[in-house]
Amino acid sequence: MLTQFKRFFSVDNPKAEKAQEFGYLNAINYMAPHESGGVGNLCSHASPGCILLCLGEHSGQAAMSEVVRDSRKRKAQYFMKNRAEFMAEMVFHIEKLIKQAEKLKLKLCVRLNGATDIAFEGIRFSDGLNIFEKFPHVQFVDYTKNPNRFLRKLPANYHLTFSLSETNQKIAQGLLKRGVNVAAVFANGLPENYLGATVLNGDEHDLRHTDQQGGFIVGLSPKGHRAKKDKSGFVIRNYGMERLAA
Repeated sequence: MLTQFKRFFSVDNPKAEKAQEFGYLNAINYMAPHESGGVGNLCSHASPGCILLCLGEHSGQAAMSEVVRDSRKRKAQYFMKNRAEFMAEMVFHIEKLIKQAEKLKLKLCVRLNGATDIAFEGIRFSDGLNIFEKFPHVQFVDYTKNPNRFLRKLPANYHLTFSLSETNQKIAQGLLKRGVNVAAVFANGLPENYLGATVLNGDEHDLRHTDQQGGFIVGLSPKGHRAKKDKSGFVIRNYGMERLAA
């Protein structure tokens, strides 16, 4: 197959590397977030704080390399302009990841939205299947700020964690009551409880399907220099005195 990208999924960022300690090869697809790819909005429910701090632009390799940012823009444009070819290439690279995981004797966990919020469950191939049905034995995970994605039944091998922002607290509280886990970023260590829910340490890995389920806060520390200085409200700063270890 003639491919547009030699490197489609990242398997060597810090969170992906942590996953190997838990028996997983963690592969993450990064594309230009929100409207930064110049081809439409790939993060329909992004808040102003989320856009300002986005890890897809202001953290890790993207923060250091214009080449990385350009590659992510090209991938977003590929997705929007040549959807069928993009999905075919994604299948090709996931098949390679399966072989890589088998060689390493690891299970495979794929995150399709490293910096975007695309409802891949609604994108189907000519055979009527979506990417999760194409690979029923592969585990997929993502974060989302789109509450509508929880209104329909998700594929059994696709786990979504809702992402708290400075604008969606009421929605997050409603989802917590329904048993959905919610990710939140805390400035100075993790509290034991937040919004009436127990806080889990989400920095240990990105394997959200292995977290305790049933309406927990997945606590994360701020990543990138912008997030560490954030005052938009996206990064939570005033949340009581008790802390868990960061």
